[in-house]
Amino acid sequence: MARSFTAILSSCVFVATIACLAEASESLRASTSLTIAELPVGVSAPTQAVISGTLDRDFVALPGGELATSTTATRWFRISLNSDWVGHEPPVLSIADAGYTRFRLHAPPDYRERPLWHEMPNESARFSRHALTVTLPAGIRSDQPVYLAADPVLTTTRPRVALTELARYQASDLNHVRIVTAFASIQFVMVLVGLCLWLALRDRVLIYFVAYAGLQLVYQLLVSGEIYDVPGGSALAPFGQRAAWFFATASAAISIAFIIEFCNLRRNSPRLAAILGAFRWPYGVAAIFLLLPWPGLAPLLQNLLNLLFLLSSLLALATVARVAGYGNRASRFFLVAWMPQVAFTIFRVTQILLLLPHPAWIEYGYPFTMAFSSIVIVIGLADSTLHARRERDIAHGLAEHDGLTGVLNRRALDSRLAELADRVRTDGGRLALLFIDIDHFKSINDRHGHLAGDACLKAVASAVASSLKDGQHFGRYGGEEFLAILPETNKDEAAAIGERLRRLVEGLVINAEGIELTLTASIGVSCLGNDSSTVEQLVDRADQALYRAKAEGRNRVGIHPLSSSNA
Repeated sequence: MARSFTAILSSCVFVATIACLAEASESLRASTSLTIAELPVGVSAPTQAVISGTLDRDFVALPGGELATSTTATRWFRISLNSDWVGHEPPVLSIADAGYTRFRLHAPPDYRERPLWHEMPNESARFSRHALTVTLPAGIRSDQPVYLAADPVLTTTRPRVALTELARYQASDLNHVRIVTAFASIQFVMVLVGLCLWLALRDRVLIYFVAYAGLQLVYQLLVSGEIYDVPGGSALAPFGQRAAWFFATASAAISIAFIIEFCNLRRNSPRLAAILGAFRWPYGVAAIFLLLPWPGLAPLLQNLLNLLFLLSSLLALATVARVAGYGNRASRFFLVAWMPQVAFTIFRVTQILLLLPHPAWIEYGYPFTMAFSSIVIVIGLADSTLHARRERDIAHGLAEHDGLTGVLNRRALDSRLAELADRVRTDGGRLALLFIDIDHFKSINDRHGHLAGDACLKAVASAVASSLKDGQHFGRYGGEEFLAILPETNKDEAAAIGERLRRLVEGLVINAEGIELTLTASIGVSCLGNDSSTVEQLVDRADQALYRAKAEGRNRVGIHPLSSSNA
């Protein structure tokens, strides 16, 4: 059932996501072609000389719309329209996939410097932060170039430049906001669900989930830039790209602890669990170093972390798959949840290491896989909680019931009797007790064997238990003795019930090992009314009444003399 639901959920989410990404990718296509040129490294490029056009002859045309940033030098680019702008609305120049690169843009008519960077404060934001944008004059001509300076970065990026009519860019940007908001909202709700479950259950695996999913959410908001527009989010701006790396790395470290705990790897695969757990320490050390302002260390750490992500993901996947093969339910949920994220991580790391092209839809990959993973993991956590609750109920039931007859055991009878007696003393009412003993039971064991005796005990327990009403409790008190607790029952009613049960036992014909046996039972009755008798005294009175019935010839009901007709 859980597997079918997860498969249906996965299919629906995949189909909906592909449709959204297809629409977003289509709407992000530029409507106007541009010519982009680059000033070669080594050419002296004072800002005034560049924007005045003095160095235009030194610019070299770049194929396509991709720029390339540098870790050591400022790069200058000249962007020109292939034809005069004739749109009804002004054009929007957008720089996508810029990462944390800081640009300085000089555009007509005044060519004043405009800073453009991902985490910059913007009180009157007109667009989202998934691209760096500037609105150009409506009448911009092909002979009015835009100059763009890219400052040195921690790691190289390949931004894409496009020019789109304002209305069309706003529409595509709105689609983008819808998509990232949906994914972030899903992730946020799943974190809240996990937190609520943890507050109720105090299970360690839940706080691991809340921690790693929450850190993933912060990383997602850092990459999209949305976090800088929420209260307090601007405090992360000075850390730039290092903040995103920190949260991604910290999330990876805690996710390993979650995997080990959620899939119970220490019990199911202790050696692989120890190897996987060892990956937490390099992640933790790297997270600390990532917060330190060491520019030369950042590129090296990024490559090492990408390889570490790849290795730990593959190891975790192999370990969980192995445990899932043993029938571990949580591992199966985790495989469904994590497969898209691992696949995307491998694709993304490979793309970064090999400097492969950057498709437009890729910025939605992590948000989608994180949201999808969180949904399935929460379902898995709920399933684990339900499974644990069922096991607890089964264990509780086994602890309260007699292993042979299936009726309540002495411990459960004592507990229910004490609870009902307290209620009678506090709120008033009546309580009766029947002590039932099978006559000559020892002789049955001696003559026919213990299997025959066990068959007799089962038959009596089943017959008596099924004949009592809801709210009346029945169980095995020990050996061949049984106890029936009758709330709101007086002496006469209890005696009548005792007589009915006596006739019921007398009428049983039990087939034991091919031998038909008949039984009789003696029953003692005691009642508790508005007196100060203890539970022990009540049971002792019923026991005394039972022995009186046996002394009077067995197969009869005896009533303790202290049980009044009103009790």
